[in-house]
Amino acid sequence: MGADIDEIKTYHQNEYGIAPSVAVFVPGVYTLLGLFSDYCKGHCIMGTGEQSLLLSVSPRDDQLVRLYNATLNDRKRFSLGNIKYRKEDRWGNFIKGVVAELVEDGVVFPGLNVTICGDLLYCDNSTISGALALATVMALNEYSCLGLDHASMIRIAYLANNTFNGEGCRIADLLTMLNGKEGQLMLFDLQHVSFSHFSYPFQNKDAPLGIIVESRISPHAMREEVARRRLATKTAFELLRRQYPYGPLRDFPENELKERTVPLDEDSRHICSYVLSESRWASEGFLQLAQKDAVLYGKTMSRMQAGLRDLMEITCPEVDWLTKRASEVSGCLGAGLIFNGLSGTIMVLLDESALPSYLDRLEEYEHIFGFRPRWTIFRPQGCAKVLPMTSDADSTDKR
Repeated sequence: MGADIDEIKTYHQNEYGIAPSVAVFVPGVYTLLGLFSDYCKGHCIMGTGEQSLLLSVSPRDDQLVRLYNATLNDRKRFSLGNIKYRKEDRWGNFIKGVVAELVEDGVVFPGLNVTICGDLLYCDNSTISGALALATVMALNEYSCLGLDHASMIRIAYLANNTFNGEGCRIADLLTMLNGKEGQLMLFDLQHVSFSHFSYPFQNKDAPLGIIVESRISPHAMREEVARRRLATKTAFELLRRQYPYGPLRDFPENELKERTVPLDEDSRHICSYVLSESRWASEGFLQLAQKDAVLYGKTMSRMQAGLRDLMEITCPEVDWLTKRASEVSGCLGAGLIFNGLSGTIMVLLDESALPSYLDRLEEYEHIFGFRPRWTIFRPQGCAKVLPMTSDADSTDKR
C-alpha cells in the first residue's frame, strides 16, 4: 500500500532533475468507533492503517513552488509572492495553505519543488487535506529547521485547512497521524482533547481476526451522505445545546431524548440519540478491547452499524449486503462501517476458521455488484515521520 522512499525519490528526481532534500511519511487514520463524537465532545477509538502518502521537497532558485502529484499524474504551481486559494488547484490548495500560514508567521522560503504520492490521495477531501497539510508542515519544519513541536504543527495544519481552504479537519485525525503506534489503538476524550494508547488485542495467533473490507463503491457515494449528515449533526447539537446550556453535551441524559421530553424535531432527535450512543459505545468498546472480549466488542460494532443505518441513514446496498452476509457466517462476531477516507469500508470481526466462508461470500458479492471487494487483516500501524534520505544501502548524495 502507499509508496516507499525509493519511489518518491525516483518520482522527484525524474520530475525536477534533482534529488529531494527531505521526505515525510504520513499514515492514514481509521476511526473504528466514534466518527460523529466530535459534536458532543465525546469519545472515539482511532488508529493508523496501511494507507499512506509521502511528500518530498527540494529547493529552487526562483520564487515558484511547483507541485507534482505522482499518483494522479497532476501538476500545480504557485508563486510565493501571491499565495491565494484557487478552486481549480484542488489538492494543491492543501499544500498552499500550509505555506501561507508559515509565511504569515514570518517564515521566509526559497522556491520549492514538492512531490507527493501514495494511496491516501484516492481518499476523501477531509482525509487528503489533513494528511497533506501535516506532511507539508513536517517537511518544511525539517527543511527550514523551524523547530516546531507537535502542538505547533497541528495548529498550522488545522488553520491551513479550516481557514485557508474552508475544509473541515479533525484535530483527532492529526493527533492520530502524529502519535500512532504499531499494534496499538488510541482512545480519545474529545472534551479534553486527550488520548491514551492501548493494545489492539486481535493480532495474536489464537485471537479472532479483524478484517477490513473495501466495498469498492463509487468514491462519491457515501462521502456525500456523510457530509450531509455532518451538517445535520452540527445543527442538531446546536439545538440541543440551547436546551442544555451548561455541562458537557456528551453527558446529556439519553432517556430524555427517547422519552421526547426535549423539544427537538424527529430527525435531530435521532441524530443526537445516535451520537450520544456512539460516544458511549466507544468508551465501552475500549473496555471490551482492553479485556480482549471479542464477543462483546463484536456486538458493539453491530449496534453501531444498525445506528448508522437506521438513525443516521448512512448506508448503501453494497454495505448492507456485506454486513448482512457477515452476520450469517458461523463464527462471525460483528461487522460495521469504519471510516478511513474510502467510501463503504467495513470491519468484520470473526474467528479465523470463519474466514474462508466469508471470503466465499465476497465471491458472490463480485457476481452481484460487478466489482471485486478488497480485504486485508487490520493491524494498527505507526506514526508520521521524517524519512532518512540516505542509508547503508543507499549512499546517493543529495544535490
